[in-house]
Amino acid sequence: MSRYFFNIRRIDREDRDQRGKLLPDDTAALDHALSIIKSLRQRGEHEDPGLMMIVRNGRRETVLSLPFHAGSA
Repeated sequence: MSRYFFNIRRIDREDRDQRGKLLPDDTAALDHALSIIKSLRQRGEHEDPGLMMIVRNGRRETVLSLPFHAGSA
């Protein structure tokens, strides 16, 4: 298991996930990121189409960058 961090990048800043989540691999991290995006959008939060979900591994290296509108598909 590896720790992944799910950060929300805005135009002027990045909201950092300080806790992270233990997941088996990048595919599980992708699924989790899409779930977070979908949940936030369903609650009417984070509607700006320019927002990005930046997923980083335990070494804080970027492994995925997803536009928020991809989470609504």
